[in-house]
Amino acid sequence: MSKRQVFHSVPKGDGWAVEQSGKVISNHRTQAASESAAIKAGHRAQDNGGLGQAVLHKSNGQIREERTYGADPRNIKG
Repeated sequence: MSKRQVFHSVPKGDGWAVEQSGKVISNHRTQAASESAAIKAGHRAQDNGGLGQAVLHKSNGQIREERTYGADPRNIKG
């Protein structure tokens, strides 16, 4: 099984960034734009035959939401 690619939407300076493996892959002015980019990156990972995950953070850095794409590790409805 391939490793899940994880994309974090995090506050960075005066804006927001999408990070993967601790490295910034894109910068954004708004939280919404950063979250959208992280979600799209997760979908691209799935579309390329792998596993993806978008981790969306609050402005204080806490995790607000996680979305997985591909083979979900938990078998729950929803």
